[in-house]
Amino acid sequence: MTRLPDDSLAVLAGLFKEFPSEPFPIVHLINSSDVPDTYRSLLDHEHHMTVTMESHYAEPVRVRVLSEISQNGCYSRILNLIGEKTGKIVLFGLMRVRMDFLPTQVQGEILARKEPLGRILIRNEIMRKIELIKLLKIDAFPAREHWFHSNDQKPYYGRVALIHCQGMPAIELFEVASPSV
Repeated sequence: MTRLPDDSLAVLAGLFKEFPSEPFPIVHLINSSDVPDTYRSLLDHEHHMTVTMESHYAEPVRVRVLSEISQNGCYSRILNLIGEKTGKIVLFGLMRVRMDFLPTQVQGEILARKEPLGRILIRNEIMRKIELIKLLKIDAFPAREHWFHSNDQKPYYGRVALIHCQGMPAIELFEVASPSV
């Protein structure tokens, strides 16, 4: 699926609109060559972030849901992925799932908030394709500190992605890698 660059901002704005108390970040749309190598390996791919983070940090990750909302057939949440052994926040994210594109059992597992999305989709053998829409550089701003419990002023790097399930655009994602990779 080919997208215009403006689509990435529309997806991002739509995700943040679900959570009006979450300030919209200052983002720059960037190319892969503009992303530092370590971040590039974490973000510039079409794989589940759960698998990528577990491989990079050499430990399983768990999900911590910070906020969630269900409306109009969609389930959205703000989340962290956290290393199970170290307790380190490795990812901040927002996701919006069109629940009617997923089997009832998978919907229930997502709503249970016990496992990362990627692990649920893989275990249930949901036919999926992950589409990287755009890479992002995220400038420092005060509200960003709660994403990783850090006041690091370096730029953060993230991505906007879309997961197609059973051929349907089912899940929109905003994912930001930890600044301490």
